[in-house]
Order: sequence, then C-alpha cells, then structure tokens
Amino acid sequence: MADISPKKQSTKFEHIMCSLASILQCIVLIIILGSLEAFFTTNTCIKTSRNISNLSAIANPLKRRSRTNIIHVESVQEYKEQVVNEKECISVVRFYSQYCKSCQASEPHFYKLASEFSNKETETLPIKVHFVEVPLNKNTSILHEALEVPSLPWTHIYHPDAGLVEERAVSKKYINDVRKCLRCYVYGECDMDDAPWDCKEVYGECAIE
Repeated sequence: MADISPKKQSTKFEHIMCSLASILQCIVLIIILGSLEAFFTTNTCIKTSRNISNLSAIANPLKRRSRTNIIHVESVQEYKEQVVNEKECISVVRFYSQYCKSCQASEPHFYKLASEFSNKETETLPIKVHFVEVPLNKNTSILHEALEVPSLPWTHIYHPDAGLVEERAVSKKYINDVRKCLRCYVYGECDMDDAPWDCKEVYGECAIE
C-alpha cells in the first residue's frame, strides 16, 4: 500500500473543503434567486389583480354608477320602458361614454343635479323628475344613432305630456343651462313675453337664456 504523506492529505482535504464551499454557495444562490422570484411573482399578481379589478369596474358601469335616484339603461327596450312610456314624470336622460373625459368631468355635476330633484326633496314639486343614464356600448349604439345624439355627453328632457322637449349638451360647462331649463319645465315656462313679473323671484334661475 502506498503511503500518503501529510502534505498530500492536506491538499486533498483543501480540495474537498473548496468543493463543499462551492456547493454551499450554489445552494445559497439558489435560495436567494428562489426568494426573489417568489417576491416578484407575488407583486406581479397583486398588480394584475388590481388591474383586473379596475377593468371590472369599467366593464360593469352599472355597479360603478349605482345611484338610487338614477336609472341605468342598457337596451332599446329598457329605454322605451323607462323614458318613452313614462307618463307621470319629467325624464332627464344623459348619454355618455365611459371613455369620454368630458363625460367623466361632468358626471359629478349631473349626479348633483339628480340629487337636487330626488324624490325626498321634490315632494312639493308640481311634477316629479327622474334621471336616466344611457352609456355608449354595443347594446346601445343603435339607440344613440336612432336618437341622433350629436356629441357626448348629451341630454334629452322628456315631458310626460309633450314628449321630447329639449336636446342639450350636458358637459360641465353647460350643466347650469340644463338646470335652468329643467326648472322651467318643473315649475312652468317662464321665458315667455307674458310670463309673470315675479317668475324669477319665485322660481329662481328658470329663464332659458
């Protein structure tokens, strides 16, 4: 049997230790990479989940725009039932698109207008008012075209006795004009030459400019 000198034994031991150290470093590197992958995967999932939630809110405007005093219409039949066949209330219809920046900017003002004429606050009004929204999508595009809506956001005002009486822009810039117009139909026309002298004092901003 050949003798192994202490020097050769020491060298062999060093090689073994170096190999073990390399293996240990590889294991640590694998663990670190695995942790980083898990971290980025988790964050990506969270971001994706948030994006999906945001898209869901856009895809489901009825949920996002749920208002007790505003009716959301998604078909021609619903429009006929809620607006055309309405014989007791004045109907204020807002045509809009969820991708329209002007529609988004004017939306809070339209909701404020609706709250001003809510059932709770209009018990003493001569005639009730209800508000309807019609989004532009594949189901309602034919309705927008049939009613010749020229731009968005746009509003129609229907009187139960006279039908369609007003067609107006309802962007943030013109919302107050819609308010004035609506007050006239609720309280009675007051922009005529023979209107009572105190019409504006009684009804406020009710003259259509």
